[in-house]
Amino acid sequence: MDLPTAWNLDDKSTYLSVDSSGLRVNYEGPGMPGHTGAIRANNPIPPQCKMFYFEIDIIDEGKDKWIGIGFCEKWVNLNGRMPGWDDGSWGYHGDDGNFYCCSGSGSPYGPLFSTGDTIGCCLNFKNNTVFFTKNGINLGIAFRNLKGTLYPCVGIRSQGGSIEVNFGSRKFKYAGNAE
Repeated sequence: MDLPTAWNLDDKSTYLSVDSSGLRVNYEGPGMPGHTGAIRANNPIPPQCKMFYFEIDIIDEGKDKWIGIGFCEKWVNLNGRMPGWDDGSWGYHGDDGNFYCCSGSGSPYGPLFSTGDTIGCCLNFKNNTVFFTKNGINLGIAFRNLKGTLYPCVGIRSQGGSIEVNFGSRKFKYAGNAE
C-alpha cells in the first residue's frame, strides 16, 4: 500500500515549481484569473488505510492569499482552477475561509489562513467525512459522503505564494484524535 509521500513532479500545473525535496511548492504564474496552479500527490490515498491526514505549512501567502488545500480525483485538470471548483475536486480556501465541493460557489466553513499558518486535512474513510485543522485546532466536518480514488492536492494563484506539505515525515501540529 503506497501512501502519498511527496508532490508528483509530473502531475502539476506549469505555474508551479517544486523544490528538490518534493515537498515545497512555489507559484510562478502571473496571479491572474485562469492562471491557478495545482498539484497532486505522488500516490492516491488508499481507502483501506481508514484515515489519512496531512498538513500544509503556508510559507508565504503571496500577494492575494489565494491558496486552496484539499483533494481530488486523478482526472481533474490542474491548470487554471482551484481545488474544489471542478467535479471530482474539494478544497478549503485561505482567502475566504470557504469550502468548495465540486463547484465554483463555496460554503462558509472556517477562518481565513495566511503566512505562518498550518492547515491540516483529514480524510476519514471509516465514516466518510473530511475535516480540516488550523494550527492544530479541529475546525469540524467540512464534507460527508467521501468516495473515490483521491489524491491530496493544493492550488495557488497568488504571486509569491509558497507552501510546504507534511505527509507524516515530521510531527503534525494537530495531535488530536482523528475520529
